[in-house]
Amino acid sequence: PSGFQNMFEALIELLYDNVEQIVGPKVAKQCFHLILTIFVYVLISNWFGLLPGVGTIGGITTIGENKVVVEPLIRPATADLNMTLGIALSFMLLWIFLTIKEAGVIGFLKHTFFPPGGIIGFMKYALIPIFMFVGVIEVVSIALRPVSLSLRLFGNVFAGETLLHKMGSLVQTQNDWINYICSVLIPLPFYFMELLVGALQAMVFALLCTIYIQLSTAHDEEEGH
Repeated sequence: PSGFQNMFEALIELLYDNVEQIVGPKVAKQCFHLILTIFVYVLISNWFGLLPGVGTIGGITTIGENKVVVEPLIRPATADLNMTLGIALSFMLLWIFLTIKEAGVIGFLKHTFFPPGGIIGFMKYALIPIFMFVGVIEVVSIALRPVSLSLRLFGNVFAGETLLHKMGSLVQTQNDWINYICSVLIPLPFYFMELLVGALQAMVFALLCTIYIQLSTAHDEEEGH
């Protein structure tokens, strides 16, 4: 292999090594395929919104003195809450599968609601009510993960899309050429910012998914060692 294939394989190995360092070699083999798919899909979807015509071609209505696209023919996928929620729920299915497979239902409940095995004696029983309360909070937190994952990604992409549209229509004069030049030049710096934001959001989404898997499976591997 040479050229592009070498670069592609090096990138895959780098991502795999990072996932392996977080979740361990055993779990990495089971979850890396979905983590990588999420990262690549979210990255491409975020950057897709920067292509000319995406979100700007479609049904137009007039609000005040401005013309606004209300029904675009094409939109970036991650600027729709349905898509980001679907990605988050798909990940949660894998999380449930890996958690049950690696820790078991009983192991997960013990890890969530009971003190660690290193605490013995009276202190262990004294801490049970506290850990039970913390466990309830943890369960609520787990249930809200799809919401937080999807809203974070959707909010950032939608805000970036809105910002670019607003910057493109910031200057409104009687001269169409001036309007056109300003609609191209003013949003240009924000395009570079959105390239960075798109990559960061894809990385954050994939990293959080990896960490969530590690939190529910790492203790099982530690006990095995």
